[in-house]
Amino acid sequence: MIFLSQNNRKEMKDNINISSYKGEIYSSAIQYIYTNHNYANLENEFGDWEKHFTYIHGKFDTQRKIDIVKLENTFDITLGDSQNNLFCLVYCLETYYSIILRILAYKSLFGEDTFCINIFDNDTYKAKGISNYTCVNYYNWFLKIPNIEKLLTKLYKIVSLSTIDCDGDAISTIFECIFPKEIRHSLGEYYTPYWLADIVIDTLTDNDPNAFAKKYIDPSCGSATFIVALINKFKQKSKNTIFFNVCGIDINPLTVLAAKTNYLLLYCAEFELLNNNINLEIPIYCADTIAINDVSTLMFDETNNYDAVPKIKYDYIVGNPPWVNWEYLPDSYRINHAQLWQYYGLFTQKGLNANFIKEDISVLLTYVSIDNYLMLGGKIGFIVKETLFKSIKQGEGFRKFVIAPKNIKLKVLRVDDLTQIKPFKDAVTRTAIIYIEKGTNTHYPIDYVVWKPTTNVKSLERTQSFDVKDFVRFDTLKARPSINGILNSGWITESDDESKSSKFILGNNNLVARTGVFTGGANGIYWLKIDSLHENNVIVSNITDHAKNKMKNIQQEIEKEFVFPFLTGNDLDFWAYSYSKYILCPHTSETKMYPINEKVLAKYPLTAKYFTTFKKELEARKGFTSMDKSIHDQYYYTLQRIGTYTFAKYKVCWRYISKNFTPAVVEYADDPTLGNKNIIGNEKIISIGVENKEEAYYICGVISSTPYRKTIENYMVGTQITPSIIGRLNIPKFDPQNKQHLKISQVCQDGHKSNGSKITFVEQIDKIIQTWIS
Repeated sequence: MIFLSQNNRKEMKDNINISSYKGEIYSSAIQYIYTNHNYANLENEFGDWEKHFTYIHGKFDTQRKIDIVKLENTFDITLGDSQNNLFCLVYCLETYYSIILRILAYKSLFGEDTFCINIFDNDTYKAKGISNYTCVNYYNWFLKIPNIEKLLTKLYKIVSLSTIDCDGDAISTIFECIFPKEIRHSLGEYYTPYWLADIVIDTLTDNDPNAFAKKYIDPSCGSATFIVALINKFKQKSKNTIFFNVCGIDINPLTVLAAKTNYLLLYCAEFELLNNNINLEIPIYCADTIAINDVSTLMFDETNNYDAVPKIKYDYIVGNPPWVNWEYLPDSYRINHAQLWQYYGLFTQKGLNANFIKEDISVLLTYVSIDNYLMLGGKIGFIVKETLFKSIKQGEGFRKFVIAPKNIKLKVLRVDDLTQIKPFKDAVTRTAIIYIEKGTNTHYPIDYVVWKPTTNVKSLERTQSFDVKDFVRFDTLKARPSINGILNSGWITESDDESKSSKFILGNNNLVARTGVFTGGANGIYWLKIDSLHENNVIVSNITDHAKNKMKNIQQEIEKEFVFPFLTGNDLDFWAYSYSKYILCPHTSETKMYPINEKVLAKYPLTAKYFTTFKKELEARKGFTSMDKSIHDQYYYTLQRIGTYTFAKYKVCWRYISKNFTPAVVEYADDPTLGNKNIIGNEKIISIGVENKEEAYYICGVISSTPYRKTIENYMVGTQITPSIIGRLNIPKFDPQNKQHLKISQVCQDGHKSNGSKITFVEQIDKIIQTWIS
């Protein structure tokens, strides 16, 4: 059995893994198809499939490495190191998926009695009256395999309609069973949980009593999760006209076949079709939504004839557009559509080049869909990345909320933040939902609804029907641009009380924060531990544990001059820090981003010898920007991100990656081995270099106060606290004559010295800050 009944969804989940998709029949079927693919003379079919596959997905295995051995064991096949073999396996998996989909469609239309090879003939469905249930020819190659009917007959018997769950997205479950997780992830294939589609539709159509009679489109429909949810929601009230009021588009012909199969399963469950011919064009189309635009260059992919999509406007758009960084898409695709970013005002960098757009394709698809398919006054509910709202650089064009060429305003009605519940199975994503109305200005503040789990969020399984309120608490905050007068600046999200404080706190100052030292992928060379002293030198060992790029481990004597205490993100806490490592840094405050030259280095022969030992590895480093590359070419032992600030006497520091903002002032260390020495932070430490002690502790005290910390945490992106956050704060310039400034500085110094709680010290600073705010 493929599925168990709706009455016991937990049982379905438990048993699907031992069904034909994860059992012996599944594995043996894939093995048989893969083993025989060489006998089917696939040159034409495979070539056509590969062209279209790479056009959609790009080069395979770009997002994460695939465990080849695991795949070989699963299917009892040999892949080896050949990329072509991996491609062939994916082709066979997709072919098998197309077989199962068509068996399901055939049984739903013609009954379950006897296997017929015509299942795989497009004309079979046309003869029934369904004009567009078709499968591209390159998935029919399996018919060339000798004795394939024996396997097909076996599969036909296993697939049973009696246990199909028509109240959910049955097809997405089949897909997850057929395709191993690592392949799905490498393709970026994550289907929308059915319950989440339900919630988007409910929220979007709330207060619309005639929603059942409206028209809907999902412009990147996948297996039709949203379309299925729409039909199930409105089919009774609409007397089934909802079947003809929905539309789906997807660029992937296999995904479109899945969506059409999903649609047919529902359609056949509602209408008696077995003994009747019908007249049906399934309202799901294989096309590129982004390319359906007069500005975009026509797709040149000759391997697929894209469908003509009806040119009508819809009341509602729903969906989950693909989340793929533009730069990771195939070159041909980016070249075709790069100009659309400028057309919609989404990317305004001078000298626009397809290779330099650092945005997500979901941004472009959202605007194209609204422009082409949404009527004035219509609404869209899209699942998107949370970073579109809070990132300083990314999403600037998106946050303009206007269809620039036509000056059509977009009103953001609400945003839901789902980052804390992680709704996508096996995926680390920062998920949000945006609701927009076309034709009206956005007015701030906007409701920003944060979903917070009240129980184990793993309970939110894809196939479950449940009341989300049983698992989640909804906290409504207010969102607005974090920079006054710049409407497309990153949002700050806060409560009403916090908003009063942030109106004073947000502003500007002259402080500049920097990232710490970056080794360019050679931590295992520059990171050291001191083993012992030898006269005026130190005997060190390079730290190779946990280094991403493995280096040989050596112990060597070097001079003290360029060895410094080293601070990593884990070493820093609120008003506290410690270090256990050292770094070899051949730079000075005078040379800055350039290391000392060879003549100077020669004065330290032991250090020079150490670098020579690793010369090959250091020269091979590739983690350099265009600005740093010329320095690396000249000085193979250089580090990156070094300036006078690196050697500042005092540094106001915080962790780049952290759930909370925890600053501290880092001073020179009285190191037992090195003496009085500058502490250098790695790239996970952000710092403001200051030469005056009172000023350093004053700055740290101000940004450590409760109102400032809360404001920073309300506009930081996820767990990233970038250098740019400091420039968006109103920090009065330090005045050594100002008693309040000196008081903040002294309290912060005392708090750093305290080994106990810092709360009482922060409270003293908070009292001063409150006089500024009020």
